[in-house]
Amino acid sequence: MMDALDDLMQRERCNGPFCQQDLEQPNEGPWQHWRLRRDDSDVAWLLFDQQGQSANLLGRAALQELGDVLASLRREMPRALVLRSAKAASFCLGADLHDFAAVDNEADAVRQLVDAHLLAQQLVDLPCPTLAVLHGETLGGGLELALCCDMRLATPDARLGLPEVLVGLHPGLGATARLPDLIDPLLAMRMMLSGKPLKAEAATQAGLVDKVAPEHALPALIDDAVNGRLTLQRRNLRARPYRLDWVRRLAALGLQRRADALVDPAHYPAPSALIDLWRRHGGKPDLMLHREIYSFARLLASGTSGNLIHLFFLRQRLKAQGAPDPRRRANHLHLLGASQVGVELAALAAQRGLRVSIGDQQAMTQCIRQLAGTEDLQANLDRLVFDPQHHGAALADVLIDAQTGDLQARRATLARLEPQMRPQALLLSLHDALEPLRSALGDAGRLLGVRFAGPAQRGALAELASHSTGRTISQQHARQLLGQLGCLPVAVSSQPGLLLRRVLAPMLLEALLLLEEGHEASAIDQAALDFGFDKGPLALLDDWGLADSLQLFEQLHSERDTPPIEPPALLRNWVEQGRERIRPSQAGRWALPGRKQPRLPAEEGDRMLLALLNSAVRACRQGIVADDEMLDAAMTLSGHFPAFRGGPLRYARSCGHAALITRLQGLSQSQGPRFAPDPGWTPAEDSETGQG
Repeated sequence: MMDALDDLMQRERCNGPFCQQDLEQPNEGPWQHWRLRRDDSDVAWLLFDQQGQSANLLGRAALQELGDVLASLRREMPRALVLRSAKAASFCLGADLHDFAAVDNEADAVRQLVDAHLLAQQLVDLPCPTLAVLHGETLGGGLELALCCDMRLATPDARLGLPEVLVGLHPGLGATARLPDLIDPLLAMRMMLSGKPLKAEAATQAGLVDKVAPEHALPALIDDAVNGRLTLQRRNLRARPYRLDWVRRLAALGLQRRADALVDPAHYPAPSALIDLWRRHGGKPDLMLHREIYSFARLLASGTSGNLIHLFFLRQRLKAQGAPDPRRRANHLHLLGASQVGVELAALAAQRGLRVSIGDQQAMTQCIRQLAGTEDLQANLDRLVFDPQHHGAALADVLIDAQTGDLQARRATLARLEPQMRPQALLLSLHDALEPLRSALGDAGRLLGVRFAGPAQRGALAELASHSTGRTISQQHARQLLGQLGCLPVAVSSQPGLLLRRVLAPMLLEALLLLEEGHEASAIDQAALDFGFDKGPLALLDDWGLADSLQLFEQLHSERDTPPIEPPALLRNWVEQGRERIRPSQAGRWALPGRKQPRLPAEEGDRMLLALLNSAVRACRQGIVADDEMLDAAMTLSGHFPAFRGGPLRYARSCGHAALITRLQGLSQSQGPRFAPDPGWTPAEDSETGQG
């Protein structure tokens, strides 16, 4: 009863003189994105309400209007200003990245940032008390606006963060100076370097939020704040030592070491830029505010930031494609078999609220182990049902084929269970070869293939493969299911290797040929790591398994529309000998400690990269994926191409197609026809902004 009462009170949002009906009507005030009204005690309530959007983004238009709002307040100063969001779910999701993408150069960025900083300073300088009331996601520029206020209150669901580093930037509206001046500077730096948000209680303990209260308690708390009855602890004693240059330099050195261990500063410069900004100017907040503008502008004009912002939009496109339909949410998943990916998928489904029936005892045990340590553990475990007779197949919205072993046995099991399935239920196979399964089914239109680029977990990219007789509605429902599980679905054609392995295969084959030619394995993988890949091609071959890799290479070799690439004899010999890995152990490194490692000549490293780029162009021409952007999204979000380069096809455009065709033609003459430029190349295409 008390929980229900709390929920009811939480829904009654505290918006001062605005009632809920006011917010449901079009904004009739002088501004499109802000609502301003004074209450009976002459407290001005300013509600951020971006027109036509379900969530607020701090774009140029909203900032310009905010300047007009503040000017009107200065003409007739209220007793206090309360800043709040009119959106139900969040305060502000950050800056509008479309504005960032439209910036032409560093000078243009500086001009816009100077204007934004002057506006933020107007909010800081208001002579009346200012109070930000935060709920839900309060990120990026939204949090930076809140930092300009004298006080910050939050509801328990608030999450406060500065995620700019994820798109190759650091905060640019004053947070690099204001946050370390408000809370423990090292915590402030960790917040900005990681991009991870703080929950409301943690933000309160840190000193970022003054008080946390549910909606029904906010009116009294706001009244206390406005009338000076709210006790604030604002002596940031932890910041005092870091005003000394030598203390800050030592702390910055430790931060830089940790940052360098995570990312290469040559590839991702934002963390180093932020640390350097704080190291140089952290003792003088006013100067740091000024220097933040130029540091941010340099990052914004870089290819890295442009590519990461582009990938952010591609991720949003994938999320939109998998947006669940509230009218058709999956409630029940049945797992057939016990493969590792199947167990991970079942555990994920349980965490996302689906009932999960499992027919295999081993899979049940592994799934329970997988859920250990998760939030709401008991609720997650309660959703699991051991079902050795597979009764759940007749009730489930989706049946997952995670069987391993003999193909005929798998076909027989599916042929027995598929007639029991509900008419609209999906059959998702975790194997990319769908053709051998189709003939075993009475309704093959419900069959699709799913392959995860890594562990099946929230945020993972999943290739969703269809076949010639698959139903469009089944594909749509499968995308929605994956979206419901928090995954990113990319629709691909059911061809050997699907998309990711198909594109990567020529690069891996070239690495094997280099190994066969006598180059050191460590040098081959290091060349890929130096370019920015997360993993070298030979290490990736070990992940795939040598036998499975050979099978894929042979399938690709037999295709008519693919250059003939004979799998190296070295690989065949290893498979025949029963060898499973190239590396002698799973330690992950070829190199021996203390030994000087050989380097691969640049032209040999080019062979691997150009083989991959040629393969990516071929995959798009063959229609394996919808378009260039979806290929780039799949390759980067799966971790198979450096994100800071924007994707293989975006990178190719930045280099210029004509130049790459010339290099491929040269390799075709020296190395053989496998490097013949694919007909999908467009030499007349202009170079696109991006960093090569």
